[in-house]
Amino acid sequence: MSKTYEKIADSLQALIADMEATGGANLRQETISVNIAPARKFTGKDVKAIRKANGLTQSLLAAYLCVSKKTIEAWEANRNVPNGPSSRLLELLERHAVSVTA
Repeated sequence: MSKTYEKIADSLQALIADMEATGGANLRQETISVNIAPARKFTGKDVKAIRKANGLTQSLLAAYLCVSKKTIEAWEANRNVPNGPSSRLLELLERHAVSVTA
């Protein structure tokens, strides 16, 4: 058997022994809740304003967001809208000026 398997097996045996001895008194479970707001919807005007506020060209913004320059052009012309990870990154750019270089 591998050392990793032996460590896991030993840990499980110790856990079982503790559970039997204390009835689980040593086991604590903590639940953490995180509320994630939906991503903001950006208009073409918003995208362009964020881009300009951060001193970015369409090409640099495209590289930062891992999309094509044509996608940035489409967003700014309101032919399409950012979604998913692009929206989250735009939120970060809007809140915190960053330095983006290619």
